[in-house]
Amino acid sequence: MWSILLSINKKIKAAVIGLGVGIHHARTLNAHPNCELIWVCDFNKKKLEDVRFEFPKAKLTSNSRDIFNDENIDLVCIASHDEFHYSQVLESLNNNKHVFVEKPICMTSKEAGDIKNMLKLKSNLRLSSNMVLRTCPLFLKVRKEVTQNILGDIYYIEADYFWGRKEKLISGWRAEANFYSIIHGAAVHMIDLVVWIVGKNPLTVKTLGNNISTKGTKQKHNDFAVLLLGFDNNMTVKISSHGGCIHPHFHSLKVFGKNSSFIHESTGTVWINSNKDEKNFIPESADYPAKKERNKVLISFIDTLLNLNKNVLVSDNEVFNTLSICLAAEQSSQTGKNVNIEYL
Repeated sequence: MWSILLSINKKIKAAVIGLGVGIHHARTLNAHPNCELIWVCDFNKKKLEDVRFEFPKAKLTSNSRDIFNDENIDLVCIASHDEFHYSQVLESLNNNKHVFVEKPICMTSKEAGDIKNMLKLKSNLRLSSNMVLRTCPLFLKVRKEVTQNILGDIYYIEADYFWGRKEKLISGWRAEANFYSIIHGAAVHMIDLVVWIVGKNPLTVKTLGNNISTKGTKQKHNDFAVLLLGFDNNMTVKISSHGGCIHPHFHSLKVFGKNSSFIHESTGTVWINSNKDEKNFIPESADYPAKKERNKVLISFIDTLLNLNKNVLVSDNEVFNTLSICLAAEQSSQTGKNVNIEYL
């Protein structure tokens, strides 16, 4: 993967804000022959000290302004708490820096509009987000089968995110935040996955949710949501996000077509081409969850900035389309109504 990049003299000077998921971004940048990790930022000074020896050439700071004010920085990877994403994305763009941001890029339609307007104003800058499920070999194969119409016309899809990390909902920043959304924080991955697989955007969404799993804890917002998405060809998609479930961390996917079906759940993964008994099930061995592949989203973005690859894995338009669906789903959750999705 790196051999093509080694011939390029350009070095992208990069910074990372947030050392949760951000530690993986820092390692990707640090290992990239055409990147130079200049800054690592986190509010937690202990986390900064823990990475001092791993990134000896990087400057450490607990103040993100140090990054925004550094005119040499080309790229900022934002992996801070959700509530800070909007302001940090805007500050990065305003200071002429490309942005790679964890979901959600922001939490409201107004914030999204501000970011889009800034991107129009700074038309030379690029933005992407870390939609990691697109790199999974299993889901890549499903997308290929759907694109080639092997399953026939798709009429129904179920995509369930069993997050299964209740402790992260009832303590830490998610429990302390003024607003936390299980849709923006979890369902977003399955929304992006399904839209990417079928190559279509939904028109409507109806959402239900509850906080039964975390009731009585510091978490005051929904820990569960289920979305029904309607498409122009009458295909229906059900997406659920389970924040407090008793279940291993898992992305379940079921795709039903006129010719065959695909089932991926914790008990196994199969293709079904017949209504007969289970003897006709065809096991699928493509890799899942393939976490080692996930840095390809950031690498793809870097390649685009270096003009090595014009087809970024997650484009800014796709980021805003997925955000539009999440915003409509959140609106539906709060109003109890079916919502027409307005794309940004």
